[in-house]
Amino acid sequence: MTFPTASTRLSTAKIERRSCARRPFAAPVKLRCIQTGRYLAGQTHNVSASGALMEIYHPSKLVRGQRMEVGIAWQPNTAVLESDQLVTATVVRSLAIGALQYVALRYDQPMELAASA
Repeated sequence: MTFPTASTRLSTAKIERRSCARRPFAAPVKLRCIQTGRYLAGQTHNVSASGALMEIYHPSKLVRGQRMEVGIAWQPNTAVLESDQLVTATVVRSLAIGALQYVALRYDQPMELAASA
């Protein structure tokens, strides 16, 4: 019988959780909390067909499991996003540093990425 070594345990702990490849993409993002109806603004860091990582400035921390509607300005100079351009998503991770938060969201339904992403 063989036992896993420390290096074997470490390598198996780094299993990729993401189902889709990420692409670096910085764009304005609009979030609406489904529970409260409040809107938040931020910026994406990267996106995939299944979710996005974004930076948000807001004093209330978003928590895992929180339901959001998300709109990403896929095209440059997109100042206004209509409510029908928002997709539903769930917060899967959040790291708050004061009012700055890094938030990872998973879309309810995978989306086709815009050509500019």
